[in-house]
Amino acid sequence: MLLEKSEPPGKKSLRQNEETNYKIPLPLLIPYTAENKIFYENGLAKFIQRLKLKVHSKTDECFLLWEKFSKKESLFDLWDFRYSWFQGYQYTPCFYTIYEGKNPLALLPLWFDKEDGRYEWFGSEWMEDNYFFTKDTKFISLLLKLIPQKLFLNAIDQIPGDLSSEVISKQDDDKYIKIIKNFKNVEDCLKTIPKKYRYNLKKDYLRICDYNPRIEFVTQISDDLNEFEEFKKLSIGRFSSKNGSDLVNNERVEAFKAFIKNRGVYQIKFIKVYIQNRLAASDLILMYNKTYYTPRSSCDIDRFSGIGNFMFYLEFEDAIKNGFEKIDCLQVDYGYKHRYFEGVKKYIIEKE
Repeated sequence: MLLEKSEPPGKKSLRQNEETNYKIPLPLLIPYTAENKIFYENGLAKFIQRLKLKVHSKTDECFLLWEKFSKKESLFDLWDFRYSWFQGYQYTPCFYTIYEGKNPLALLPLWFDKEDGRYEWFGSEWMEDNYFFTKDTKFISLLLKLIPQKLFLNAIDQIPGDLSSEVISKQDDDKYIKIIKNFKNVEDCLKTIPKKYRYNLKKDYLRICDYNPRIEFVTQISDDLNEFEEFKKLSIGRFSSKNGSDLVNNERVEAFKAFIKNRGVYQIKFIKVYIQNRLAASDLILMYNKTYYTPRSSCDIDRFSGIGNFMFYLEFEDAIKNGFEKIDCLQVDYGYKHRYFEGVKKYIIEKE
């Protein structure tokens, strides 16, 4: 697949590096000045003269670097998942890599968002569980110094302690998870939820049960993505009056289709609930490394009050029954996740 080449702002030498595919000695990019003195005194001075920078934009090269550094612990650590977003958006990869000889020591896997005019994590700001690909934390500030403005890195697990004054760090929205590995059944899970929320969850679950719903767990995803089309239609219909569904965005839709098609290392299923032969809810579930991800739910809450809580109950039950250790419903509370999940701190780094 050919990349659509954009022209990110920045130093001419960095653009040339992307185009001619060679490594630039770091002292040319960060000369020994009062402003850059820290990089020559923080433990790198012994070998900074031997370090070089290369910016990779070819996806085959980016893939090899990703595989070298990624921990592969989270869904977001997987190349197949991240690459799906490139297939949707076609933003130019910019993998800023520090080398000593032929050995890559540190990497910032970015792309250039031509709409917002900034560098982001490869895969967009939708990505989570982000961390710095480096063998030594001393390289983090160095990499951030090398990135042309502007830069936005979100959902970072931990902020290093020696950031330069050129970047701003702040707290991001919490990520919401629930550890379920010690639960034998859904009732064990419900006991960990505050009494008021537990009561409302159970009440809504029983209310929907009175409708005699038909529940489908769809694990065999069709090549024509009929399940996703139903899911998208329900999502857009729910938010049409508020213009709130991001599935009206063509690039986002193509990214979703791509990560559904690219499943294999991770698994995907839909949980669909029909009431009186009408699709009342469809939840998209991704599964990897004993973690049950619930990134998106489409529910007809106007017609079926309580259907959202009903789906929470089904997901808790399904994840526990199938031996998962954690449920991850991603970032942003939306006013309800804190009721059932524990918040985990995440951080943002920006460079203007």
